[in-house]
Amino acid sequence: MPRKPNRVQKNLMMVFVPVSTTLGIDIEWKKPKNFKSASEEKSWMQQSRKEAREIRLDLESGRLKPKDMPGRILVEPNPNQVPSDEAKRFQKELFNRKGALTTERNFVNLFTKLANSLQFWDPVKALRVLNQMKKMKLTKLMLLRNPDCVTKTRDLREFGGEEEFQEHDMVIRQKSTELYAKFQKIFNLGPDPEDSFWEDFCEQVDVFNALTKDMKKIFRTTLSDQGYKRLLDAEKASDSSISVNAQNGEYIK
Repeated sequence: MPRKPNRVQKNLMMVFVPVSTTLGIDIEWKKPKNFKSASEEKSWMQQSRKEAREIRLDLESGRLKPKDMPGRILVEPNPNQVPSDEAKRFQKELFNRKGALTTERNFVNLFTKLANSLQFWDPVKALRVLNQMKKMKLTKLMLLRNPDCVTKTRDLREFGGEEEFQEHDMVIRQKSTELYAKFQKIFNLGPDPEDSFWEDFCEQVDVFNALTKDMKKIFRTTLSDQGYKRLLDAEKASDSSISVNAQNGEYIK
């Protein structure tokens, strides 16, 4: 019976890139054969892992393509090549990513149900939907991607006024205020009578839209918190570079 060929396991960091593409980043790409000491090798590996994490985030946001780094980025690597610890981490990441996308989709759908229940005046359903949204595990990016939901919640804090609605007005206002306070907490802000959160939120939405305006919708939808922080850091570094060049009498776009 012919022997099965041995598959060499590689030191890979796995990445999922929409749509449905699995990539591996070779952490030991062009690793020197010899080091002067164990500490020098450890330092090299730490730097290579740091670079791999940055490459992963750039791949996830669409800023980098596999063809940009042939050899180091492997397309659809054989599962046998992936270390078991990395395979477990990657599976957990995919599970969490799927859960987050489902949560965001449900969040947006609930707002549609809320609008319909108010339009056709079903206060019991409206309150049920508000309670559901308050229990959801939301993130800053979910709100930045769906600013209309924050706007509507802000407006609902002053809901009502017409006589036929008065019985449930205060309850809807209260639940909307509680949900709005949840949004503020997500942005690390507490209840503020001056509503400074609103101004800050609008500014952050403008920044998010500017940074992702050239991004395909699928990348924008799946952008992670780490990936967005990477975009923010890159923008700050770019602004800093322009500032330094300006001080030196230079200007670089």
